[in-house]
Amino acid sequence: MRNKLINIFRIVFILILVTLGLLVFFRPAHTETNILKAIFSSTQDNLLVDLSSRFSAKVNVIVESDDPQKAENTSKMFYAQIDKNKMQTSDVNITGILEDLEKYHNNLLSNKTRKLLMNKQFDKVIENSYETLYNPVMPPIGSIDDDPFLLLTDFVMNLSGNTQMPTNFSPIQYNDKYYSLIKLDVSSDLALSPTVLNTEIEKLVNLQKNLSKDDVKVYLTGAPIHSYFASSHSIFEINLICILSTLFVIALIFLYFGSLMPLVPIALSIGVGIFSGYCVTALIFKDIHILTFVFSTTLIGVCVDYSLHYFVTLKEEKDGNVAISKIFKSLTVSLITTVSAFLILLFANFILLKQISVFTITGLITVYGIVVLFYPIMKDAKMFGCKGGQSLSVKIWQSMQVLKTKFNIANKINSKHLRFCASTVFVIFLFLVIFNVHFDDNIKNMYTPPKNLLNAEKLFTEIMGSNGDTSIFVVKGDNLEDILQKEEQIADKLGDTEYQSLSKYVPSQKRQKSNQYLIKELYKKNLNDFAIFLPPAKRVQLLNQNMSDKFLTVNKDFEFMKNNFLIDKNTSMMLVSDYSGKNIDGVKIINFQKDISSQIRHCRRVCLELLIPIFGLLYILLAKIYDKKSGLIILLPSICSVIFVFGMLVIFGCPINLFHLLAIFLIIGFGLDYSVFRFTNPEKSGDSVFLSCITTVFSFVLLAFAGFKLISSLGTVLALGLLSSYIFSLKLIKKDIIKGKNEI
Repeated sequence: MRNKLINIFRIVFILILVTLGLLVFFRPAHTETNILKAIFSSTQDNLLVDLSSRFSAKVNVIVESDDPQKAENTSKMFYAQIDKNKMQTSDVNITGILEDLEKYHNNLLSNKTRKLLMNKQFDKVIENSYETLYNPVMPPIGSIDDDPFLLLTDFVMNLSGNTQMPTNFSPIQYNDKYYSLIKLDVSSDLALSPTVLNTEIEKLVNLQKNLSKDDVKVYLTGAPIHSYFASSHSIFEINLICILSTLFVIALIFLYFGSLMPLVPIALSIGVGIFSGYCVTALIFKDIHILTFVFSTTLIGVCVDYSLHYFVTLKEEKDGNVAISKIFKSLTVSLITTVSAFLILLFANFILLKQISVFTITGLITVYGIVVLFYPIMKDAKMFGCKGGQSLSVKIWQSMQVLKTKFNIANKINSKHLRFCASTVFVIFLFLVIFNVHFDDNIKNMYTPPKNLLNAEKLFTEIMGSNGDTSIFVVKGDNLEDILQKEEQIADKLGDTEYQSLSKYVPSQKRQKSNQYLIKELYKKNLNDFAIFLPPAKRVQLLNQNMSDKFLTVNKDFEFMKNNFLIDKNTSMMLVSDYSGKNIDGVKIINFQKDISSQIRHCRRVCLELLIPIFGLLYILLAKIYDKKSGLIILLPSICSVIFVFGMLVIFGCPINLFHLLAIFLIIGFGLDYSVFRFTNPEKSGDSVFLSCITTVFSFVLLAFAGFKLISSLGTVLALGLLSSYIFSLKLIKKDIIKGKNEI
């Protein structure tokens, strides 16, 4: 009857996996690579994420030369070799724009000149006109006969922080060098395919190398460039780490079991666990973030414990059914406690934690089911090299006893003094964590770009005249005219703060009509005295010209600006430099660095707040399964390892960030696994826990040497945390030592 019931469970288990696979096959989930979508989950944050994606899908090419013609020709050669279906630049008709501006020059005033005219500071306007006339960089635009005060030239000069209006290909002068710019927009399809995008960026990098010669330098900037260099460097390191880790695991399994056969069911169980985790997560969430795979598949490494626990027990018992009966309680308790800990993550308003929770819980349950239901079928211990004999932990324990006797360690070290010293160190660590811990939520500090990319970004901002921190003002209106008027009202409040907006290039009709009045008043008061170089008849004509009812509009020549500044037909954005003022009514102010860092801070606090509920729930479960004292003993190694990791970070002056805390959840999962196995089945678990620990720690130690700061810090924290969890479980769970002297 029991065997029949188990067979039914096996069939149901397989049917569930097949059903999940079919459902996901017909409705696959999209893999999300935008890190912001891992931490921003509410609909109100969608605008920030969308704008960030919009700005990050741009590549800037800067060609530097002593010769303006050479700079322009090189930039055109560069653009000619780009796949226009994947990256292209907006065709800016500068001639058409200038013709439009000249046609409506009586409607246009720079903000600076407009304020002077409104304040009746005509002398200052005249002084500025002379400066504009003799400006060596910008020649007068339009006819001086029709615009004697050069107000149009002043308007154009004030459109950008750089007085030369940087545009695609046209060379501009900066610091005795000439620069030609290309602003490339990455196609939406390409932006959603990181691998393909990196292939295209590699082509740009090769072009950069080929064209950087003969007194010409080519620089590349933009988020895709940073992603390419970061991922290219990391991929090699990760591949190397995977190879070394795999070889280490293979060698260790062969050394212990005398066979590589246990690797087959271990790899199969983990593979099925990852598959089921993906399927369930894909059915619940429309998009699965790539960080979910990183953290969840790492935690499913806990499942190696389940398999190793079985094969180590099989090595001694020689029968699969007997082996599974011996470890069933420890496997079940480990599953219940780990799943319970990750269930709490579902209550966090943090999409990444929810996905990690679902993925991990599903994977753990699946691997548990495989070990309990299917491993007993593999009854032949000899097939897996499980031939019995002295265990690895016995050999190590005996070696330690020999060393202890040889060097008379027992007489030299007083156990009471040792416990006192250990307790003192632990208290010191606790105080360090409580009183000296500090956090770093700044998104910039999580990535340090190469020096050449930093220099290129600095050069680009200087050329564009946009140094400093940039905020985005999101402006909503009933129509385009309403949007332009609201932008102008905001610009008036900004004072001398640099900004870019659509209304700066194409003022509202209301503003254009007001400008006509101000210009007419300037002419009336000062034209005859200032424009003595004009014939009297021309001066009379200018004084008597009527107010026009025709206005500059966002026509096809300004289409590229419309695309750059309009989010939709009722929403626009203004780019404001170094804004530190108060909030403006009716305007949503977005600062990528500050807002993202603020959200990371919020997520980090959520993770910290979840630690106590997780430990509390785990203690309640363990106290119910065992007793209050045993529950505390099992939980204590994980608590100590978390405090130890925090203490080490404080000692070495490393601020704690969000990803350190995500690593803490992995440490809790692994550490609790070690403790439950050692406490529940002390006679049989020594080798399996030791093998699991050493293989996992080895992988994370290698990860600690990665060049990418974020990855290396995660590797360091996880290696320290898992090793300390294992050591604390050795010292704090005395039941192992009492019941079986074969434990290390």
